[in-house]
Order: sequence, then structure tokens, then C-alpha cells
Amino acid sequence: MFMARVVGYVWSTVKWDGMKGLRLLLVRPYNLDDIVRAGGEVADDGAPPKGLNDGVVAADVLGAGPGEDVVVAYGHAARVGIEPELEMGEAPRFPVDAAVVAIVDKYQVDKYQVDRYQAEAPVP
Repeated sequence: MFMARVVGYVWSTVKWDGMKGLRLLLVRPYNLDDIVRAGGEVADDGAPPKGLNDGVVAADVLGAGPGEDVVVAYGHAARVGIEPELEMGEAPRFPVDAAVVAIVDKYQVDKYQVDRYQAEAPVP
């Protein structure tokens, strides 16, 4: 999973039949520097992501919108996030690889752990 800022919507008039009615968002993932810089504040109170320029299309059943921070799950966890009744081994109805599973209100960063992680990280 990762945290991201919702930056827009994705519309498609031609799509796989199983995708009809599924809302799609364009999200921009945060990197660790963004999260530390924002200091626990999110959405309009926080700092927008700056470190990445890639967007991810994520299915949304929670009603998130532009400017909100969200948690996005990948793979099987994403499919379960939008289809909680999905049984083990059952084929999902939606061909989804990323889904919003939470809208973030606030978070806390342990600065000591971040500094330690960055100190131990290999230099590129």
C-alpha cells in the first residue's frame, strides 16, 4: 500500500463491461520526503507530493476526491478492497490492480526512524 494525493478523475466511454459503474481516480503517490515535509498534515493543510511525476489510476468506492490524501492498495488487496465479499479462489468481477482503501485524516511520522532509515539507505 502507499499514500497518495488524488489529483483528478479518469473517464472512459469505452471500457470492459465489468468496469461499468466503477469510479476511477488519478492519484499521485507520495515519497517519504513528501510525508516527512508535510508533518502529519494532509489534503489542503499539507504539502502536495513533489518527488514523483507518475500518476496511478485507482478504483474508488469510498468517494474520495481531488485534493484528498488516500491509501491505495495493489493487486489482490485492491480487488478485495472493492469487492469485500470476494471468496478465496473466486475470480474478481473487476480487472483492478489499484484501489483506494482509506481516506487519510491525519498521520504521524517518527522522525527518528525516518532519519535512521535515510542514514542507512545506500547512496545512489
